[in-house]
Amino acid sequence: MTARIKIWSSRNLSYTARMQLVNYVLLSLHMYWTQIYVLPKSVLQDIVKICRAFLWSGHAYSSKPSSIAWERICCDKQSGGLGFRDVLLWNIASIGKYVWALATKQDNVWIKWVTSVYLKDGEWWDYQPNNTASWYWKQVCSTKDKLKLVFTEAEFGAMSKYSVKQVYNKLAGNRPKVHWDRLVWNRLNTPKHRFISWLAIQSRLQTTAKMAKIGISSSASCLICGQKDEDHHHLFFDCSYNKECLDAMKAWLGINTTAVDLHQLYRSIKHGRHSKFRKQVYYAAIVALVYLIWRCRNTSLWDQLVPAVKVTVGTLKQTVKSRIQAILPKYVNKKDNSWFVSL
Repeated sequence: MTARIKIWSSRNLSYTARMQLVNYVLLSLHMYWTQIYVLPKSVLQDIVKICRAFLWSGHAYSSKPSSIAWERICCDKQSGGLGFRDVLLWNIASIGKYVWALATKQDNVWIKWVTSVYLKDGEWWDYQPNNTASWYWKQVCSTKDKLKLVFTEAEFGAMSKYSVKQVYNKLAGNRPKVHWDRLVWNRLNTPKHRFISWLAIQSRLQTTAKMAKIGISSSASCLICGQKDEDHHHLFFDCSYNKECLDAMKAWLGINTTAVDLHQLYRSIKHGRHSKFRKQVYYAAIVALVYLIWRCRNTSLWDQLVPAVKVTVGTLKQTVKSRIQAILPKYVNKKDNSWFVSL
């Protein structure tokens, strides 16, 4: 993992790119090895540290604090996370195939050997290892005890084929859903906009108000207008500059709502009488605006320059239209298609 990250660290990767690399490369390496070995808890904790450090800092090791807890990140996207696998639970689910093989008395050499050496004539579901048992065997028995918390003996033994994913989902349990997942993970959104909007919708961006509170910044004032403290409510969209951008976006798309708060704006569109395609375009525009406002704020911090509202709105229109034209859904009715072409 660290060897791969050293190669990636030399590149200027966005949060979204790092998210994809963690999910599809680093955690896939973990998945592969859990199919072969029982990994010690210390190794699993190191894997979490490496993945977390790379996600937030771009390096394999970092003391930079996380904006959102790793347990929350490992939830699915409908529950407010990034869809990462919890390596500790996945390890239990992977070892569970041995528990299932013993429970269903699979016909193989390992089962016969374990039965003759350890189980003998005892019941597997109630079996407890003695102190002289090997570490590997104790881990299998410990996994059985954890699986007993969510499975009954009959339910576990009734599985015709063992599925690591199915057992993992059972261990993870049902987590509460969030109301804003369609806004952030809308397929028409530009990929790099999603991560910033994911942080913004949860009020986890590093605003000056938050940094002043922990003693990093000497001032909590908004870096764009300088009139109020820069918290998430002010940025989206109470700031005079940002509100102008929002009004221009509404006029461009024909959004008829007085909502100015990010959550209220999403709800008003979600419950409005619009086609699915139009809602997706609205969501893509809102997420793009959140990203551009955050970029304007950072430009003000580092370059002491804030682009004109006209420039930001122009960038918004171009970005949204280019993205949607590139991945335009196949089935869009004539009315919606004519509306989009006229934008």
